[in-house]
Amino acid sequence: GLMKLIIRVLILAVALLCGGCASDVPVKEFVMYDCLGYPGKPDLSSDGLSKIKLIYEFRLLTDGKIDMNKINACIAEADQAGIKAISTDIESWYWDENYSDASLKDSLSLVFDAFRKGIEGVSIGNYGVPLGTLNIARYVEEMAGKTEEEILAALTENNNRLAAGEVSDVLYPCFYCYGPDMDQWVDDLKITVDYIKKYYPQKKIVGYIWPQYYDWKTSPHYMQFITEEKFLQMLEAAYEHLDGVVIWAHGRDADNKTKVNWEDDRVQAVYRAIKTFAGRHNLSDQQ
Repeated sequence: GLMKLIIRVLILAVALLCGGCASDVPVKEFVMYDCLGYPGKPDLSSDGLSKIKLIYEFRLLTDGKIDMNKINACIAEADQAGIKAISTDIESWYWDENYSDASLKDSLSLVFDAFRKGIEGVSIGNYGVPLGTLNIARYVEEMAGKTEEEILAALTENNNRLAAGEVSDVLYPCFYCYGPDMDQWVDDLKITVDYIKKYYPQKKIVGYIWPQYYDWKTSPHYMQFITEEKFLQMLEAAYEHLDGVVIWAHGRDADNKTKVNWEDDRVQAVYRAIKTFAGRHNLSDQQ
């Protein structure tokens, strides 16, 4: 009798503890968007990945200018597919001297408003807003020998992307990775998020990440695959500091030509990291 009583008390204690855990610790809302371009990839929604429509600028612009016929075709496509998360990728305006803060903001606003009018409940932003990629910037030749302050200044001064954050529903900064120094990458992520939150404390930040190192021409790590362990570290840092990630890859190998199949060991290592991460944070339950 005593043993049964002890067991019942233990079961009750465990139930109370688990109930407490569930109610006291809110599950963080964190979204993983799937933009992985490896041929043969299955539908990953059961692994906690959501759908997003990434629209490159050649599908929105003609000769660098807004083309409403193209935009309306993209709107119809997204609406038909039932996709509410949209990331445009218009980058040429960042480097065009005709696009100051105001004109970049106004031009993106025209594109975004067309989507808002065409798709009920859409959430839209442009890739790379409201800041460039610190982890890449610090390694380019022009930054050799520069202090931390100078590197940051080069990225944040005359930053015409910042104002574009005002018209964005969600901010999509880029956190591509130059090389295997993950501590530096995590630091750069934090510095970037702090900068963004100073201006946009209420906006959701969903960062682009790529499971291969960046394609900077002179990089010794040019487009090599990030290991399972390091990619998991990236995802965990993103979970801590961001509201979500867009996991992107054009799907090419380090020669920048050959497509890497989904079944490739390097891709599967990345996929294992994603599944481990999703399981750890119950992300597949949030679908």
